[in-house]
Amino acid sequence: MIERAARKSPAAFRNHLKWSTAPAPKAGLNSSQHQLTAWQERDFSALDNLWSALANRTSGGLKRAYLERPRGHSKTTDLAVMVTWILQYCPRQLMGVVAAADKDQACLLKEAIERIVRLNPDLCSNLECFKEHILNKKTGSKLIVISSDVKSSWGILPDFVICDELCHWAKPELWYSLLSSAMKKPECVLVVLSNAGVGKSWHWQAREAARTGEQWYFSTIDGTQAPWITQADINEQKRLLPPSVFNRLWLNQWQDSEGEFVSLKEAEVCSDELLTPASQGIPAVHYVAAIDFASTRDNTVGVVAHLDPDGTIIVDRMDVEAPLPDQPVPVKWVKSWMLEMARKFSNISFVVDEFQLLSVIQDLGDCLDVEKFSFAGLKGHHRLAITLLRRIREQQVRWFKHCGQLASCEERNDLETELSSVLLKQFPNGMVRIDHKQDGLHHDDRVFALGMACLKLEEGKATHQWLTMHEPDFTGNINWEML
Repeated sequence: MIERAARKSPAAFRNHLKWSTAPAPKAGLNSSQHQLTAWQERDFSALDNLWSALANRTSGGLKRAYLERPRGHSKTTDLAVMVTWILQYCPRQLMGVVAAADKDQACLLKEAIERIVRLNPDLCSNLECFKEHILNKKTGSKLIVISSDVKSSWGILPDFVICDELCHWAKPELWYSLLSSAMKKPECVLVVLSNAGVGKSWHWQAREAARTGEQWYFSTIDGTQAPWITQADINEQKRLLPPSVFNRLWLNQWQDSEGEFVSLKEAEVCSDELLTPASQGIPAVHYVAAIDFASTRDNTVGVVAHLDPDGTIIVDRMDVEAPLPDQPVPVKWVKSWMLEMARKFSNISFVVDEFQLLSVIQDLGDCLDVEKFSFAGLKGHHRLAITLLRRIREQQVRWFKHCGQLASCEERNDLETELSSVLLKQFPNGMVRIDHKQDGLHHDDRVFALGMACLKLEEGKATHQWLTMHEPDFTGNINWEML
């Protein structure tokens, strides 16, 4: 009786679905029930018609859907329920595709379906789960997983396509391929899951086409509305993330590609009038020196810092050498500065950009403790930006008054003014990096040097550089992961 009702209706399938083996999280609910929010009910109701039409081969109605939700709002889990129903109960053979920016993301939907199948063997008796696909052993219906390999998407004839976290896709070619594949069959269903994105790129164009298109069901959520996300979770993220990143991930607001890093007021709070530039080090203290080198257009900066017993990073000195129009900063300035710091701060390690100062590493690597700083593509930039931002926000980094002041400038031009002028550039994959206005007047060298020093000093320490939250499980628990 239950299976017969589930076969006829996706809603009946959900009503009888066992969501968890854990005790009921709320009074009045048993482990085979799940309380949905109003926005989940709205999206399920709209897409029930879409999936039922596919199963019954009925013409008319919408075939496209775009669900835009904040981080942690059950996008993957909800769609897994829908896809499980169509794979299990469609009487004819179907071929479905789930695509994402990478294989790990694409497999999240498959893994969510696997949990449903495992918890509901009676309702999902025909489904078998394999490494990269799910198969209905009776009808032959199959769900396959693909990622950014565009070649694997050309030529396919899917009956339904799932595009997971579209705003994280770096390039549009896979989207174009799948969109054209969905057009090959009149009854093909296309569903997009996404968070709010960055800029007015192809992601925005796709989103706006769905929002305004008559053939699309479009749904968006304003702000954090999931009852399983606590205010403490949100406060933690707001404290750690730049405002533009927080607003995009948790408030579901589209952002410009660049935003403010910190305000001048936030930077000034880290200035400590009791500190003065250090002329020499204390033998028992370990120091880190970081150098950001630029010979012509930008400044060359050397910073020395150490970690206090309470975990605060103290900036001991920051030396800035500015190039003249006809006199670039020579590499020998860096060598001289490093040798001088080694004499004044006996227990010191150096960290330098491996691309900018390879010759320095080769020349001084045998006599000094020199480490290459690898930006590792965007990941190094991201870690630097988030680490420095957290330190400033939590006032866990302090420096002396007028730190980094440019000697050639009569007006104020120091670390704090540079911190308040740099931009935080966001990328579709959620990563960020520090940048500056390309106008010949603004720079980011002092910020980068300080960020490198902070990263080096934090090595081996428990930090919260970046928190990402996975979809809640069937008990409503949220899984956090540190990067």
